[in-house]
Amino acid sequence: MTDISLADAEPADITGLADAFRDWPKPAALFEHYLDERRAGRIDVLVARRDESPAGYCLIIWESAYPPFREVGIPEISDLNVLHAHRGAGLGRLLLDEAERRIATRAGTAGLRVGLYADYGIAQQMYARRGYLPDGRGVSIDGEPVPPGTMIALDDEPVLALTRALR
Repeated sequence: MTDISLADAEPADITGLADAFRDWPKPAALFEHYLDERRAGRIDVLVARRDESPAGYCLIIWESAYPPFREVGIPEISDLNVLHAHRGAGLGRLLLDEAERRIATRAGTAGLRVGLYADYGIAQQMYARRGYLPDGRGVSIDGEPVPPGTMIALDDEPVLALTRALR
């Protein structure tokens, strides 16, 4: 039987997360940084486990770097990742459920930003099914709007910001 659980990341999780996500690449230093930010109260780091092994994680950034979110106090769900071998088991839904539950205790709206190319297709569909809507500001890179007619690389940098009312 498959055991699925969700918990806050702890220092003991760093090696397991780095090993599980080594092909992405997500080095141990990244997870150490996340835990430093968690200890400072700036983010929450949620880890989904399947059969006691890390299978996914996401962040809640309490003060978003994206100016339109930050200006109105919208926390941002970020870096939601589920390993390919564990997709379809509900881990992404579980992570989002918990992130939204926590955000709802502090704010009425959750925000997130999603990439634009096909690798983000599953996430785009999941967010749409959950009721996330574009914030109306179009594509941005590093929090800045991309002006019409601008040539950009379609990599991980251009994103579309989405929000969902939680209460």
